[in-house]
Amino acid sequence: MTHASSESVYTQIGVELSLYSGKTRAYLLHKGIPFVERGTNVWELFHTVPRKTGGSAVPVVITPEGKWLLDSSVILDELEKRFPQNPILPDTPVLRFAAYLFELWGDEFWLPIAMHTRWSYPENEALFIRDAGDALMPGMPRWLKNLLGRNHARLMRKVAKHLGVCPEQSALLDRFMQVQLDALDAHFAKHDFLFGGRPSLGDYGLIAPLYAHLGRDPWPKRELIEPRPHLKAWIARMFDPAAARGEFFADDKIPDTLLPALRSIFDEMLPMLAASAAELRKTPVLQADSRKAIRYLPEISYPLAGATFRREGSSYPVWMAQRMLDAYAQMSEQDAAAVRGWLQSVGGEG
Repeated sequence: MTHASSESVYTQIGVELSLYSGKTRAYLLHKGIPFVERGTNVWELFHTVPRKTGGSAVPVVITPEGKWLLDSSVILDELEKRFPQNPILPDTPVLRFAAYLFELWGDEFWLPIAMHTRWSYPENEALFIRDAGDALMPGMPRWLKNLLGRNHARLMRKVAKHLGVCPEQSALLDRFMQVQLDALDAHFAKHDFLFGGRPSLGDYGLIAPLYAHLGRDPWPKRELIEPRPHLKAWIARMFDPAAARGEFFADDKIPDTLLPALRSIFDEMLPMLAASAAELRKTPVLQADSRKAIRYLPEISYPLAGATFRREGSSYPVWMAQRMLDAYAQMSEQDAAAVRGWLQSVGGEG
């Protein structure tokens, strides 16, 4: 996929099936950053990328001077410094803080939902196997690509189990989806993006699960996205730079159409973060020469759709929460007071 012809461009290593490749691709398009996108291969993903970044994942963005960036939030933070025009964080404090909340909600809290919609429905597997094989073994015979794709599918099913995706909890995940997808569809019937006429950091967090998994895999695309035309249109707008025709809300207020999402953020996501943070505090500190951080923690439970959801804890959402609190700490005293006042008014004191 090519979006620029100049040699002085950014390169995204990403694949269509990747949750976070869609997040960074939408960002690069809306910001107007010249870039080309290409796939990867087994050697690059498991040898070159770890050597350059310390991890093995996509997307990776390579800067024109040859710096390799890994992790979608880190990528957006770095590129915002380089391309400050049309910032993805609103200037007003409440919307700015809410943008971080929605990024975390989409990036991490929706992960079990994304994995459920992909791996609980067998009809999605053929597309995954094809895409994984094409991405990791370009130019190889189809049978070899399929062999690798099936192996990668087995690995991802294990990840889904870590996140609590199992038949016993499917109905709970389905209830969450119906409530939140209906609410988002109602919001996007009135507003082009979460906070007005152009996408914010929160939109980029939310597009991660809603494109690659819900918006592209056959079962969720047909059953969940197609019946919700306004949500479907928002997904399309996230990859159309011309669709950003306005500005963020000028009054620094969150519309009532986002109250169902905020209730999930405060009543469901915050307990998940607190439980993961509690388990992380019990975890021994890594040695200085350790090459691999601890990703999964002992089992946690938290409210979800009127019941209790169980999964393994995770260290990464705690880092994202700290990143959000760091941004809050950099606010002026007046802006911080505005954020605290808003949180108290909507039950988000935690």
